[in-house]
Amino acid sequence: MNQMKQVEIRMIPFVFCLKSIVYKSKELYNQLERIEELRPGTAKRLKDRDMVYGFESEKTKGRAQARARCGKKGKPMPVDQSVYPAKELCSRCGFCNTSLIAQVQDACAFLGAGMARIDQLEHTVHGRPRQEEELYFGVQDGLRPIQVAPEARTGRRAWTGVVTSIACEMLRSKAVDAVLCVSSTVDKPLEPKPILARSVEEVLQTGGVKPMLSPNLLPLEELWQVRGEDIQRLLFIGVGCQVQALRSVEADLGLKELYVLGTNCVDNPRNAEALHRFLQSASETPETATGFEFMQDNRIHVKHSDGRYERIPVFSLKEPQNCTGVIAKSCYSCFDYVNALTDLTVGYMGVPWQGGRMTEHQQYCVVRNERGQKMLRLSQSVLELGQAEELQVDGRLSRQQLLPEVLRPELDLAFGQRKPRPEPPRWLAELLSEVFTWLGPQGLDFARASIDRATLRNLVCLEVDLLKKRAGQQMELDATLPKHAKKIRSQYQELFETLLETYRGKQVQ
Repeated sequence: MNQMKQVEIRMIPFVFCLKSIVYKSKELYNQLERIEELRPGTAKRLKDRDMVYGFESEKTKGRAQARARCGKKGKPMPVDQSVYPAKELCSRCGFCNTSLIAQVQDACAFLGAGMARIDQLEHTVHGRPRQEEELYFGVQDGLRPIQVAPEARTGRRAWTGVVTSIACEMLRSKAVDAVLCVSSTVDKPLEPKPILARSVEEVLQTGGVKPMLSPNLLPLEELWQVRGEDIQRLLFIGVGCQVQALRSVEADLGLKELYVLGTNCVDNPRNAEALHRFLQSASETPETATGFEFMQDNRIHVKHSDGRYERIPVFSLKEPQNCTGVIAKSCYSCFDYVNALTDLTVGYMGVPWQGGRMTEHQQYCVVRNERGQKMLRLSQSVLELGQAEELQVDGRLSRQQLLPEVLRPELDLAFGQRKPRPEPPRWLAELLSEVFTWLGPQGLDFARASIDRATLRNLVCLEVDLLKKRAGQQMELDATLPKHAKKIRSQYQELFETLLETYRGKQVQ
């Protein structure tokens, strides 16, 4: 017994020494983890240390917990992947470049039931389905004009800076830990680069138009990595197809709060080459263009890096037949122009034309639920909100009268049937734009006309060609449509049938 006690006493210094070594190793390990953030490449060595010493740093535990949040996981596709599950109809939203790819069949807007899922998701997200009077703009608590107060406008912004300003106020108020938004590179200001912004300064650097397909969901993967492990409240900024995928997996993100801010979206160029072709047709100096938008005055507004601002009548596009193949096929398959699954949507098409530059023009917003109301409340110091009545303006001709003449040139473009034609004199193109603006739909009715046009055009494109190109099991057209698209079609059934016969057998380019 005495010998055993002597052995125990002799072991005491050794035990203290061993504990000290383990403690020092843990301390060193945590320091190395911090170095890993600055010098990638030590991850494997750190992982090996976990196995050798049998302990984990706090950050390693945090990463494991964050990774466990994401329910069904898969191996992300590389960002330079050329073919995705949705094939030709893929909108390159970034979903398949994350661990969420295992859920792509149920989340993608262009696979399986696709956008027909919007009906159920609206109920899940907003707590109720779309009512009859909400046919065009979706579930809403309010619909009002909006713009940033002149003194609060940021230097770098797309238009008046509404989305950028709301994102900044959400961070300033600490309502969110991060904002998932789209930046760009200095040498390619029109090409998108999604980021997970953690500061107001980072958000301000993202201002500006990025008019192309964008992998907005790509930074979600950071939620399960070192940089994003402490993010519990996130603001996501995106467009319809991206938001639908996000909402489909929202419960698996492990976030305490998710806010979604979006814009109206239609007709994105499919890549940089397509964007360049369009700008060559629209602008006199496409190489200096930093943004563009089709506006309510029937002109394309183009901003330039040297401060110039072009307003090109749509009737004076140079060689418009060269724009065939510019618009992504996913955009020809989309029925969520108004971004119905956001908490707050911002756009321009519902506001009566006021003249001047779009950078100083009112926009409109659709508040869909309490989270959307909260975003406006937290941003009220920098925003100017008008009254809903300001959006109700009657045009002199109904949208139903004008739609057939608008649709045919667009479908000719989609199916590669647009023929070369002499360019009208500029003065005549300007006059036509003025007449159509004066006679045509105004305010919310202009927005309804835009939605009718996009919906009917896309219905024809799907029925004639694109439905056959959907990956996976072939489905009937109606099985892939949200209810609002079917109701809009029923208003123009005769026109729809006529257009089907005109383009049957042709292919979307």
